[in-house]
Amino acid sequence: MRKILRDVFALLIFVLMTAAGSFAQQAGTLTCVGLYSETAAGSVSYRVGRGEWVVVKVGDTIPAAAQIRVNVDRDWIEVTPAGQADTVYEVRGPARGEVVLSVSDILKGKSRTVAFPGGTRSRPDPKFKDKLVVTQYLGRQIYMTSNGSTRDIKYGDVLDPDGRVTIIAINNTITLMNAGGEVTTVIGPLKFEVDQVLNNEKLYKFLNVPR
Repeated sequence: MRKILRDVFALLIFVLMTAAGSFAQQAGTLTCVGLYSETAAGSVSYRVGRGEWVVVKVGDTIPAAAQIRVNVDRDWIEVTPAGQADTVYEVRGPARGEVVLSVSDILKGKSRTVAFPGGTRSRPDPKFKDKLVVTQYLGRQIYMTSNGSTRDIKYGDVLDPDGRVTIIAINNTITLMNAGGEVTTVIGPLKFEVDQVLNNEKLYKFLNVPR
């Protein structure tokens, strides 16, 4: 009996240590939730220590000890801290040269707060009724409101049903969440009305591409 208890205790300690190690590894990391690079040469990248620069992809987890580099004007990356999807930081390329920031420096900088629907399919979030929220994007996306004004789409943006989205380049994507918490990924190049996604309309006339 004592041996069994010792084995159970040892297993419990192992599980706790593993969980603590995993938490420590994630603490202070960043997740890429939005990325725009105008040229291949301007790819946003990161490295740890004196390691090789690694091109960032949407969804990547960037280590806490990393540096992020943006070396082309008009390029940018948006990142969220681990466990804080409602907080976003943006790093943009400079007019000349390059910007290199450590993850810790980014976390000390200015952030903005966003919000996402907390509803389900059966009980949609009333605050986001007939709206879509941007949860991820790759490439430059343009949002046009009903009055004709335009802006670049960013992480956490709330899109009204009478607006229009333009995904400029091929294979660029935008992921949108509705009031029920369901997400839809749209692949470019494409122009579409926000209302079409809300109504689950078919967006692709000639390609068998999932919405």
